[in-house]
Amino acid sequence: MAFSEKTIIRDPVHGTIELSPLEARLIDTPVFQRLRFIRQLGMTHLVYPGAHHTRFEHSLGSLQLAERMARAIELPAAERKRLRMAALLHDIGHLPFSHDSECVTAHRFGDHEKRGAKMIRSGPLAEIIEKEDEPTQVAKWMQGYSYGQLITSDVGADRIDYLLRDAYYTGVAYGVVDGPRIFSTLRWVKGRPALRGNGLEAAESMIMARFEMFHAVYYHHAVRMARAMLQQAIGEALDDPRMDWEAAKTEGDTAMLMRLRELPAGRALADGLLNRRLYKRAWTGHWSGLDANTKKRAKSGELSQELSEACGVCILVSVPDPFRSRTTIEILTDDGPKKLEKASPLVASLERAAESRSQLIIGAPEEKREKTAQIVKKIMEK
Repeated sequence: MAFSEKTIIRDPVHGTIELSPLEARLIDTPVFQRLRFIRQLGMTHLVYPGAHHTRFEHSLGSLQLAERMARAIELPAAERKRLRMAALLHDIGHLPFSHDSECVTAHRFGDHEKRGAKMIRSGPLAEIIEKEDEPTQVAKWMQGYSYGQLITSDVGADRIDYLLRDAYYTGVAYGVVDGPRIFSTLRWVKGRPALRGNGLEAAESMIMARFEMFHAVYYHHAVRMARAMLQQAIGEALDDPRMDWEAAKTEGDTAMLMRLRELPAGRALADGLLNRRLYKRAWTGHWSGLDANTKKRAKSGELSQELSEACGVCILVSVPDPFRSRTTIEILTDDGPKKLEKASPLVASLERAAESRSQLIIGAPEEKREKTAQIVKKIMEK
């Protein structure tokens, strides 16, 4: 894309990223600059020290990949401009700690997509966008409408960037995605993205990369304990009138931790995260081997409360998040379009493999682990 005035950004993952004057103005708004202070992977840096990358870099990377996809399907200039803005702004609605906090706060503040769409439709972002486009349409594309699927699909710009970027900053040998092959085989068929048959292996490798990152990084046992500590502290703060949520929603991760530290209920947990005194595993068990009632109690918080009362200390329960290999992307085969999991036995098998690895983790403060482990084991294995 040719711009009369280019803003050049150097990105360690994608190289040179060129921005239009309008995109540069969007980036310079306070609501976008705030993304510099929201880490892409929440508390993962406590396990993988390099994982300090933020939603800011990820948003720029998503714009760059959306541009490559737009070129691949020969998207007209006006649609390319809108797609780039939607990709740039797709994470604008995230609160501090993004997904790690959202599962606790969404019932009160809404999810990041709804919050982001509202921010795009009105306010400082809308005032910039409406000079060249319709903010409501940009918001709809950000949520996956029309060509916005190039951002949100299984092989979309969002997912490709976060896999590549997360692997780069955590330093693991996973998250490898053959972007050039995906772009070269990408087609737009009947209102949705699809890949030609010779893109099957690239799509398989991307789903496999997500599977590997899921288990090695996103749901590493220590990351899960840090996440459980954070979520417990945030949950307590939601019920505390002393927490200034209107201010917290405009800040970043560290500011949120400092606010949690000021509250009696969350002080020990926030201190533990700030000083890396993480909860340790007191008990683990295969999720598939638990009865329905135990799973229900674990999800509702009842199990954590019961164990805390029995042990005389705050016990945290981390429920596994299911890995979903089911996809929406289609492969254009000689027999017609097929969903990826239908065209690939490998992809279809990943969900079963993930289920066999899913574990319930029960954690306790390190100094209390030995004593609480005995109590927890009696309760869980009776």
